[in-house]
Amino acid sequence: MKKQMIDLTTWNRTHLFQSYLGTDYPYINATCNIDVAPLYRYCKKEGISFYFAMIYITVKMSNEIENFRYRFEGDKPYLVEENIAFATHLEKDFDVFQMVECKNYPTLLESAKKNRENAAIKLKESGLYQLEGRTDFLHISSIPWIHYTAFDRTIAKIGETNIPKVTYGKFKKEGEQVLMPLSVLTHHGLMDGYHVGLFINKIEEYIAENFPH
Repeated sequence: MKKQMIDLTTWNRTHLFQSYLGTDYPYINATCNIDVAPLYRYCKKEGISFYFAMIYITVKMSNEIENFRYRFEGDKPYLVEENIAFATHLEKDFDVFQMVECKNYPTLLESAKKNRENAAIKLKESGLYQLEGRTDFLHISSIPWIHYTAFDRTIAKIGETNIPKVTYGKFKKEGEQVLMPLSVLTHHGLMDGYHVGLFINKIEEYIAENFPH
């Protein structure tokens, strides 16, 4: 994992970062519906996993926004070179979910196929050990059983946990649209609502532009 330490004397977020350290709940947690109809149809046509296709887009867009690659330890912020995804996945024959390392393959098609194949390999201890010592990832999960309007994620240590968390919900069809809840939880010391909005907008634009109706 490659990372670059941030100089607090020149960083434009130093005051904000230090202000949010130590607050009771320094997080932004936003949930909205996005139209995934074009991607949904494409995945059906190609016979690939929608979940793993969505992960590819989510990670790709996160890597285009520097703030989504900020992390910190203690009071020392740093920038990771590239995000990948560790995603929760419940295979049909598994008794509990496991963490799947989703590698950044060059194309959505390759990524969706290969990461779905990797998800079928059973790991010990649900694969949680893979996260030890790593921060260069997004924590992605899906709650495909409910079309929720808000969603909170587990935070290991409030104030210290700062890896972005993204969650998808159950589809809801409305006319030509296929609406899916998307929840994003981030540390406010590392980004603002503007960056979360930019991230969500980029996901929506990517789906609309690359998988036309």
